[in-house]
Amino acid sequence: MTRHAVLAVALVLAATACGGDADREVAQEGEGGYRWKATDEICNVLPYGELADPLGAREEAADRNKRAGQGAPGVQCVQPLVETGPAKYGNVKVELDLAYTESVDFAKDVFARSRENTRKGVPAGGFTEVPGVGKEAYRFGFNKSDDRRQVRELRLRDSNLMIDITVTADARTLPTPESLGAFDASVADFAKASLKALRG
Repeated sequence: MTRHAVLAVALVLAATACGGDADREVAQEGEGGYRWKATDEICNVLPYGELADPLGAREEAADRNKRAGQGAPGVQCVQPLVETGPAKYGNVKVELDLAYTESVDFAKDVFARSRENTRKGVPAGGFTEVPGVGKEAYRFGFNKSDDRRQVRELRLRDSNLMIDITVTADARTLPTPESLGAFDASVADFAKASLKALRG
């Protein structure tokens, strides 16, 4: 399933199966459901500093593309990063797709189908479950591990919120298992910190 497909499925199914609006109470899980906040600043309150080592720093405001569907409002954020002292990558772009569904069960169902489709579609060894990020998360890559250009994606669900984080970056030297591990760890830290920011 492509990067935007899981959210497209969420919007379509929310419109046909839920028939609700974004003001309804969501089912509770953990700390409770995430409430959609229709603000232009949603993309600019995220903790991009978690990505500075090894991916680079934020220098300008993120682009925001508001999306709204019946029952599942959401937003797309695009944030370029620039090289800093510890950065080992250039031409870095961080893209986030956020979907706020009106029920946890619905989010679980969409996320489970997305995970299964992705698992079937990536080469052996390219799919990894990521514990400790939200309620459930997984990661996969679009390139060989020794390609200088890397496009790697983390998808997560926490309560009724689903987030896709896609990072595109050009490595300054050939990637190694250690450098890719640092890449992935910074994205996971960013995801966890983003959930805290969105709770606020």
